[in-house]
Amino acid sequence: MKSNPFTILLLAVGLALALAPAASATSYTEITTISTFTSQVTSYGTFSAYTAGDVPSPFTPTSAEIAANGFRVYAGTVGLDGLPAGNNWILATFSTPTSSILVFPNIDHFGAAYDGFQYTIEGSNNLSTWTPLFNALTVTGSGEPFTLGTFTGTAPTTVNNVLTPGAGPGGTVGYEALFDFGTAYKYYAFGASTEAINAGNADQEFSAVGSVATATPEPGSLLLLSAGLAGLAALRRKLS
Repeated sequence: MKSNPFTILLLAVGLALALAPAASATSYTEITTISTFTSQVTSYGTFSAYTAGDVPSPFTPTSAEIAANGFRVYAGTVGLDGLPAGNNWILATFSTPTSSILVFPNIDHFGAAYDGFQYTIEGSNNLSTWTPLFNALTVTGSGEPFTLGTFTGTAPTTVNNVLTPGAGPGGTVGYEALFDFGTAYKYYAFGASTEAINAGNADQEFSAVGSVATATPEPGSLLLLSAGLAGLAALRRKLS
């Protein structure tokens, strides 16, 4: 059977993209300056539905407050509409839907594997229908810094797995995690992760959740795509 050159090149481009580094692979940094992360935030979500913390509900963090105080919120509400009843949930509400968020955990058990990955995330635009987005199932490492093991949903693109004071009354900001979910949500609900529940500490704790500019594809993937499209265009001209 005679092969179609156009089909062969199309398959080659697809294979090259498939072999490119996965966009969902998590990379790790060890940056100790909090402003590196707060400077990326375009707006902060307003926390609500929590029952304990350094500040009353509702609470909207600011970059200056995070650096100076690192206030934390924790102890979410059980039984929020549409969310799994076997967990407790803290809400972060944005003024407009966003698909890329930067999570600022508050670390009060530094050295415990679960503490930087203590949360699961669900997204909604109506506060009744929720989409599961991420859950940390296991954590890897025998000591700091820990990395994400197994998970469900979309993994963070980056995790800064060290402490970055602001240091608050109960913990220190750290393990900032950047997520790009592709779909924009106005409401994000944060429950305790499977890792945290299994460790006996189902108390997800945060200093902030911020909206950031939507992540762009990795340069390598863009280069492969551009080269492939150029090759397809050239072959189409040749076969015309």
